[in-house]
Amino acid sequence: MTQYGETPSLPYARDESSTSQVQSAYPAYPAETYEHQEAFVDEEDDFSADIDIGAALQYWTALRHMGGKGKQKEDSEEDKTSKSPWRLRSKLKTVTAGLFICLNLGVDPPDIVKTNPCAKTECWIDPTQLPAPKAIDAIGRNLHQQFETLNPKVKYKAFLDPSIEDTKKNCISMRKTTKDERVVFYYNGHGVPRPTPSGEIWVFNKNYTQYIPVSLYDLQEWLGSPCIYIWECSAAGNILNNFMKSAERRDAEARHAAAQAGHEDLPRTSYTEALHLAACKANQILPMSPDLPADLFTCCLTSPIETALRHFVLQDPLPRNTGLSPDDPRSRITVDLAMRIPGDLKDRRTPLGELSWIFTAVTDTIAWLSFPRDMFNKLFRQDLLVAALFRNFLLAQRIMSAYHCTPTSIPEIPDTHNHPLWESWDLAVDACLAQLPGIFDQLGEPEPGKPLTIPPGMYKPSTFFAQHLQAFEVWLQHGATVPNKRTARNRNEVVPRSPPEQLPIVLQVLLSQSHRLRALILISRFVDLGPWAVHLSLSIGIFPYVQKLLASPAIELKPVLIYIWARILAIDQSCQIDLLRDSGFTYFTQILAAYPQQGSLVIPNANEHRAMSAFILSILCRDFRQGQTACLNTHVFDACVARLHEDDWLLKTWCLLCVGQLWADYDEAKALFWQSQRQGELLSALRSTSVEVRAAALYAFGTLLGASAISIETPAKGGGGTGAQIGLSDVQQLELEAGVAFACMMSVKEDASPLVRKELVVVISCVVREWRGWLVCAAWVYYEQEAALVAMEDDKPMPKDVVSDTLEQWTMNEDKHPEEHQHNLTLLSSFKVLFETLLDLSVDPHTEVALTASTVVDYIIALLMDSPFVRVEGSAIRSIIKQHSRPRNPLRQASTGHFERHKLSHLNGVPPTLTRASSHHDKSAADSIPSLKRNSSVANALRSLASMTGFSAPETPSEEPPSTEPRQEIPTAPDLSSSAYISPYPETGHERVQPDSHSTSTSSTGRKPSSLKYLNSHMNTRSSLGILPPRLDQTPVEASQVLEALTGEDMERLRMRRMRGRDAGGDVDGRYGNNGLPRSTDLGLGMVAKEVKDDVLPLRSGYFDWAMDYFRTPQMKAPDADEPGSQTYNEQAWKHQRNEQMVERSRASEEFAATHSWNLEAGTLHNDAWPLQLAFHSYDPVLAVTDDTDKICVWDWQNKVKLNKFSNQNIGGSSISSIHFVNEMASSLMLTASTEGSIRIFRDYEIPGETALASTFRAVSETYPVAHSSGLLTAWEQQKGHLLVGGDMKVVRLWDATVERHLRDIATQAGSNLTAISSDEPDGNVFVAGFGDGVVRLFDKRAEDAGEVVLRTWRQHKIWIQSVHLQKGSMRELVTGSMDGEVRVWDVRKPDEPLYTLPRRNEGLMALAVHTGAPVLARTTAITPYSTKQDLEITGFKNPLQPQRLAKISIPVPPAYNTPRHRAVDFLPSSASLVFHPVEMVVAAGGFDTSGTVKLYRCPAPDLPLGGNWDQSNGVVNGYLY
Repeated sequence: MTQYGETPSLPYARDESSTSQVQSAYPAYPAETYEHQEAFVDEEDDFSADIDIGAALQYWTALRHMGGKGKQKEDSEEDKTSKSPWRLRSKLKTVTAGLFICLNLGVDPPDIVKTNPCAKTECWIDPTQLPAPKAIDAIGRNLHQQFETLNPKVKYKAFLDPSIEDTKKNCISMRKTTKDERVVFYYNGHGVPRPTPSGEIWVFNKNYTQYIPVSLYDLQEWLGSPCIYIWECSAAGNILNNFMKSAERRDAEARHAAAQAGHEDLPRTSYTEALHLAACKANQILPMSPDLPADLFTCCLTSPIETALRHFVLQDPLPRNTGLSPDDPRSRITVDLAMRIPGDLKDRRTPLGELSWIFTAVTDTIAWLSFPRDMFNKLFRQDLLVAALFRNFLLAQRIMSAYHCTPTSIPEIPDTHNHPLWESWDLAVDACLAQLPGIFDQLGEPEPGKPLTIPPGMYKPSTFFAQHLQAFEVWLQHGATVPNKRTARNRNEVVPRSPPEQLPIVLQVLLSQSHRLRALILISRFVDLGPWAVHLSLSIGIFPYVQKLLASPAIELKPVLIYIWARILAIDQSCQIDLLRDSGFTYFTQILAAYPQQGSLVIPNANEHRAMSAFILSILCRDFRQGQTACLNTHVFDACVARLHEDDWLLKTWCLLCVGQLWADYDEAKALFWQSQRQGELLSALRSTSVEVRAAALYAFGTLLGASAISIETPAKGGGGTGAQIGLSDVQQLELEAGVAFACMMSVKEDASPLVRKELVVVISCVVREWRGWLVCAAWVYYEQEAALVAMEDDKPMPKDVVSDTLEQWTMNEDKHPEEHQHNLTLLSSFKVLFETLLDLSVDPHTEVALTASTVVDYIIALLMDSPFVRVEGSAIRSIIKQHSRPRNPLRQASTGHFERHKLSHLNGVPPTLTRASSHHDKSAADSIPSLKRNSSVANALRSLASMTGFSAPETPSEEPPSTEPRQEIPTAPDLSSSAYISPYPETGHERVQPDSHSTSTSSTGRKPSSLKYLNSHMNTRSSLGILPPRLDQTPVEASQVLEALTGEDMERLRMRRMRGRDAGGDVDGRYGNNGLPRSTDLGLGMVAKEVKDDVLPLRSGYFDWAMDYFRTPQMKAPDADEPGSQTYNEQAWKHQRNEQMVERSRASEEFAATHSWNLEAGTLHNDAWPLQLAFHSYDPVLAVTDDTDKICVWDWQNKVKLNKFSNQNIGGSSISSIHFVNEMASSLMLTASTEGSIRIFRDYEIPGETALASTFRAVSETYPVAHSSGLLTAWEQQKGHLLVGGDMKVVRLWDATVERHLRDIATQAGSNLTAISSDEPDGNVFVAGFGDGVVRLFDKRAEDAGEVVLRTWRQHKIWIQSVHLQKGSMRELVTGSMDGEVRVWDVRKPDEPLYTLPRRNEGLMALAVHTGAPVLARTTAITPYSTKQDLEITGFKNPLQPQRLAKISIPVPPAYNTPRHRAVDFLPSSASLVFHPVEMVVAAGGFDTSGTVKLYRCPAPDLPLGGNWDQSNGVVNGYLY
């Protein structure tokens, strides 16, 4: 991995979660690890190596397929513990400081007995060397200067030996000047008595003849609050002990006064929030050593470096404990030399400045490691002066504790005088002082009053920061990988990992230009660890540094700054205003720009950094109009669209998401998009090979059409379509909005990714909200046509063609031009297709998609039921309502997420006939009048108007008997941004829009008050919309008038939006005339949706927040599978070793198995249901067994143990017709295909309670009626990730798991349905299919021309092909079997005659299976209701010209197998009820007794004992030894 020290590039690995990358199941071993032994190096072994490589590819294992499994509970809890508010809510400033110095030089206080000699100096001045007036003035000046080094902006004023009157006056004056800001009260009481036990301090009278006490209560009254007190006196602890009591008393009085005045809060800062720094405790006296200054505490606070150097020299053990050579410079170090250290505190290149820099880093780090986070932020990040004082207070703790004096403070802080980091400080001081003798020897003594200038190179800078950077890097390499720990007593309590001690030091390094790049690189690696690391970095104060660095022209900092900013904004989006400040966001627009300026940086990994820049700018635009305007003015839109041509999924995804945020609720940006005519570039993203890019494109179109771009957790109302768009006509805007939704639908409606399909629902919901009238008209047309078709199929009298008559009347309006009529018909047809697509999506196999689509469908149906269409004579909707005049509970409750049999009663327990192939319009009528083209839709069979509204029920409702079986587990679906069904129906308590009070006495809704109340009482359930008879008793209307009214109402709503010129997202519906409700004479729905909640649509998308998790997860760390020593790495390495050994032993047994008996029984499994499909896992001892409904049972077939049983969730009346294991080399998944046309992929299928749905999609949307259904047949190609799907249709559909989309349809060129399919593994270039008329065809997927797709055709079979099999490894043997019992073995190169034929049998053929490696086939005879046994015959065809029977086994068949319980499936028995193990010499055959017996037979390995344990070096696998 490239490190920053080599090149300024980010050392992070790209995320494997995208479809743009292929994942490998193999650990990152050296190439030689995979080399086979020489004994197996031949042509066959070279091929097997290709097999292994193909088998190692993994599919459906990205983060979006993992649901919530990828997020560990420990991580979320650690994020919470590390999260703290890093922005200070109220940042107080220190404005004024009063320095009250009570020395009274020459007069000692009566309660202090000084030693002789004793400490004399005050502020480094010996008062005995000057006259008293001059001495006190000099001390005041020095103290003033020392405080100025802490913060020169504060106004300091020294008050020398103040009297009581002066003290009061000056304190009151400071508070008056400061107002509500902080005041510093410094008190030096060396010349007055110690504070009293009650906390009183002492000052003088005017004549200096008395000591006057000042109570804390008075002092608080004079100074007010907020305030910081510094007590330089003996027994200072007395003050702190009493101050809080007085402060609480004052706060109570202020709180009581505020309450009497009617205020809840205090009018000012609480007195208890005052800060105190005291020199010692109540029972302690300040040190009097003559080597120390008398005001040691003040020197520590105001002159920390000089004080620390003096302390170091005095306490240095080396001169006393070791005999230093006279030549050693350390032997010449004295206190005087240390006090003359050259340099400037502000210049970090000088010794004094460098020590000050190091001291700041050390004390900051000690405080950060020792203090609670909130205390650290309050004391060290609020105010510069407060931070400096408390930082220096840590030094006072260390130095004064050596003289038996304990400084105290409020708030009380931990004792840090023994912290290990002080040793690092001593080391830095020692290295610096050791150079001073040599420097002074070379430069000589400086002239008085002139600073000593050190030439470059003479002073060697300290290695302090370099060493701690190295320590931080070591922690990142080793300590960062230590996971959280759980406590031994309570496993639910999590102990987070220890943060790195060097983090504050690394922050200080950012001040150094020489170390800045390395420090930023290390910080970027740290924040990459996750949200907890970002929270820690923000709490320590990194943000001001990275914000200021945006103005740096340094080229090498750009990549790492982009990375850090992306991580920060992924956690905290409140930095938008900070990015705008000083145009800091242009730092990222320059990186993203399509045409960089001349001389700009060409950064490595450019696309990754551009993607991060796009993400940062998208956060800037999110719900922030100023950010949107700034980005629009800097051509971010053009840059993002231009980057869509790059071949990088991450860059394209975030460019699209940035565009979506840029124009969200922003009409100017939307107008720019329409004017730029770049719709095609965004639409082309819908055809991307990356799931993330397709979903991002839909997200952008959703926000373009009015969807809210704010987080789902934030309540916000979208809508408004594309905004005002003043530059377009009304009709043009309608065409654009409907056209965008239609184009999106046509591109992705059959996408294999639920993520994409759900975003499509959001896009359509935007159009539904804005053009609800058109959608209601389309829904009415759809259901009228469906009712007519149902009547035709039931041989009922042909009803009146209401739709054709209505469209004819609608288009005969002479007020409009004929072209306008044709345009309206085209629009209506488009909206009808959108509605049919919504019906398809509402029964999507993925629960999340189905629920969101159900919300939109119910919204339309509710409006349809409330529309005047129910008053149209001859309408099917009117007939349904008349039959069911009272509201009923819904039959379909999609909120449960499971489409059970009783919820789809119209299916009647049989597989659904999905889509009719042609429209059943009357041709003569169609030729004479305008008509709508009827689109195909799977919902024709799965949905009807009755089931949608809850009006219909089965004529003879039947209740299922209670099951005696335990409740089966239902796998969970992945959480795709946490959306669910939202009922559009108002609840009982929902505030409903009422008509104007001046309306006529008749209710505008056409209902009596009692009826409305009754209806409202039923609104709390999802589909319980009730249409009462009074609605039907109104005057009948013409459907064409309703069409005109509803479509005209939509245009009126658009005109109101445009007239107001409001931005999208406002209340654009407008409440005019009768509060927006239709009057009794109106035929429209009104401007306000009455029967639905107005805030349901458009739906909210959570894709942006989901995609943002990419920048919250580590990218620099290699995946566990590639990290040697990790659990995943070791597990995969062991599996790889085991799999290779299994394949090698199987290869050695193939010839033996082709010529020896297979009579040995390997066990019996009792499945408790008829085993319809069987599938062995290639390497794990797992056998999957499906029954005739939707249950899947997973067995450990070696130990005869049932591992798990769960539901496939297919609809009632359908069953599982195919099952495969995917990713068998590593992250194994189970793929199932059910007869209703759905594909489902499960993970953790063998773990009870953990089984979850990784992905699902509808693979077949159109089938044709056949006499005998073959179900849904599939062939899985692991190496290419292709899924071939066929059945009762004219094509074989090719799906690509890598990109999760449909690639192409291959015409079968057959007159009957497909009955068997097999692929050419591992190459996957050709596949063979058998058909119901006995024909077998070989197809080439690579051929584009339909005439070249079919390579071979065999017509020797005369009846239904039950099974086909291409021998694995391009052995060119093809085995076919028909239902009459005839089995043929072919050489695909010689299609004329088979190599061998097993003649047809009277019993026929039920199943045929062929071993993937050994030339062995097995077949079972068909059975009749009178059969008592079934023959299993196993044949070896090593020499196809002379096949050899290896076994013939009779399996008893009880007569009960043909009971109705076993006849729920109407398609013919699948050949998968008989399967060989892909690797081992085992065959499984499904039985027909009531217990669902599965028999296992095997061929014993040569010269090896039967059974036993296979003991590997890294683990033990129970099983059979070959």
